[in-house]
Amino acid sequence: MIRFQAISSILAWQTVVIAGLLRWSPAVSAGDHFGKDTQRDVTQQISNSGQADAEGAEVVEQAPGYITRSRMQALADQFSALVRSETANPSALVALAESSTLLWCYGFVAREEVLPAARAAATKAVEVDDSSGAAHTVLGAIRLMDSDRGEAEREFKRGIELSPADPKCRHWYGMYLADMGRDREALEQSQRAVELDPSGRFRIGRGAILYLVGQWAEMIDYMQEKIERDPSSDEALDWLGMALVQVKKFSEGIQVYRLTVELSGSSAEMTARLGHAYGVAGCGVEAKQILAKLEDLAQRWYVPPVQIAYVCAGLGQDDRVFELLDKACQKKSRELVFVRTEPWFDHLHSNPRFLTLLGRMNVPIAEAD
Repeated sequence: MIRFQAISSILAWQTVVIAGLLRWSPAVSAGDHFGKDTQRDVTQQISNSGQADAEGAEVVEQAPGYITRSRMQALADQFSALVRSETANPSALVALAESSTLLWCYGFVAREEVLPAARAAATKAVEVDDSSGAAHTVLGAIRLMDSDRGEAEREFKRGIELSPADPKCRHWYGMYLADMGRDREALEQSQRAVELDPSGRFRIGRGAILYLVGQWAEMIDYMQEKIERDPSSDEALDWLGMALVQVKKFSEGIQVYRLTVELSGSSAEMTARLGHAYGVAGCGVEAKQILAKLEDLAQRWYVPPVQIAYVCAGLGQDDRVFELLDKACQKKSRELVFVRTEPWFDHLHSNPRFLTLLGRMNVPIAEAD
């Protein structure tokens, strides 16, 4: 079996991935994003206890780097196998819940393929060990994905109560607070997460919260500082591009996004962001070219509807945006979790169709900070 230490190492890496759940994604190769496995398959059966350390070390060693469908599926498969053999292992249950959720968050699989299993694993982890802050945190995250915000907050608070020094609990609660319009509290929790994690992983998570609360100038400084520390941080480049576009530094933002598209192997997500940037910058020809490319890809592979909607929003095609958001609502796309605080849709807030969408998503009116 994979030892607890190996599980903890993988969970630490997953924290980096899930920290920017709103829209952050490290580079994803186009082939793997659309189903073609190009990296070495790390899936192995975890039935031989004599191979435990080697298997755990292999996954941990491969963890840093590009996120691909094959690698995320391999993690979920390994933890699923471990849970089958150790049904009462709370750490394995938490890991299974997180890795399964990520498959959906990255748009690799449909919600119904993984969320039921992730929800069951998280619920069982709490039942097995109610004193596990990590278990309550991942259950809270899934409750948030389910638009059950009341239960999500209760789980996040319980996670912090049990594990006050765990930055992941703080980060997730901060994301929830930002979504609820409680900006000051969100920033406090985010800052605490950064302080609790000397590795710097949660600086990206703070970038997500700065984005949600509209502090884009600070976000630019924050991401530039991150890039200076780690020039290979493609996720920091991604967030930097978003912030530059929000402060209308379109030329610089487009330049950054073109780089992220290259680094990602032209992933649909990064390509959609570049398309949105072209649209709001008035470069309609380029934006429409990207829109056509994404719509063509969507005929052959799964492309989350909201990603296409980003480009349409940049082009001012509001009717098409609502058509895509309605489709995303039917699929309960993860991009809609924070749809109310997504700046790219701010111009839609006064439209009755947007209020209807929020009601269908069980999204409450934001609280005053």
